Amino acid sequence: MSDPSEASGSSTSFLAGLRAKLRFDGKMGSCETVDLSLAGGLLSGEFPAIEGSEVTLSLSSSSGDLEFEADARVTFQSESQLGIQFEHLSEAQTSNMEALLSRAQEGIRPASLESLDQDSSVVEIKAALKKIPLPHRVNLARRASMLDRSFLVHDESPQVLEALARNPQIIQQEVFQLLRLTTLLPTTLEVLSRDARWMSSEELKITIATHPRVTFHVADRLVKTLSIVGIRRVIRRPGLNPAIKQKLVQTIPHKQLQGW
Repeated sequence: MSDPSEASGSSTSFLAGLRAKLRFDGKMGSCETVDLSLAGGLLSGEFPAIEGSEVTLSLSSSSGDLEFEADARVTFQSESQLGIQFEHLSEAQTSNMEALLSRAQEGIRPASLESLDQDSSVVEIKAALKKIPLPHRVNLARRASMLDRSFLVHDESPQVLEALARNPQIIQQEVFQLLRLTTLLPTTLEVLSRDARWMSSEELKITIATHPRVTFHVADRLVKTLSIVGIRRVIRRPGLNPAIKQKLVQTIPHKQLQGW
């Protein structure tokens, strides 16, 4: 039995959540794409035992304006999934597939998130996120709506969290929620520290400066913009990296620290 990840080849794939039909031995069945690329894909549904067989896959976008059909070989089968590899794609088929992939990557909400709502538990959210390939989660996070951002903030990938930090629609309350996560990359803290939207908030600057993964360069730059009261608050924070605290104390004029 082949690894399902091999079915989509080495090219980047995305969770498309597209309606699909699979034809085998003259019979047609409905299913849904999971991973999809120009090399092949992973399908979810109920299937007969057809590993190694030739099949025909038909796809359509959710709006019905894009369609794709091609022959493929089943390279993997489990209880509810099939891995397929396309035998050969014509120029027209390649063009149609690229359009479907572009649609899936750029605008359509992944199928796994469609099952979530505001009452979903963190366990349910994380399980749904794990079904979505990392490149798609990162791309989604960059432009996600507030509802989807509330799901993506639970993502275990720091790359997704950084993409959220770069989302132009993110609000200050969500930034504070991000800053409670110890898995943030130092580059994410750098991104937040240079975003003009947040630099009017002394509390937010203090929170960034005292994050356990902040670099001295970022912390030092932010502390220099704080009031004396703010500086004292930074140094008192229990989560402040001891090395950063020592360096900050050394760089701040002694008279400003009297009484802290």
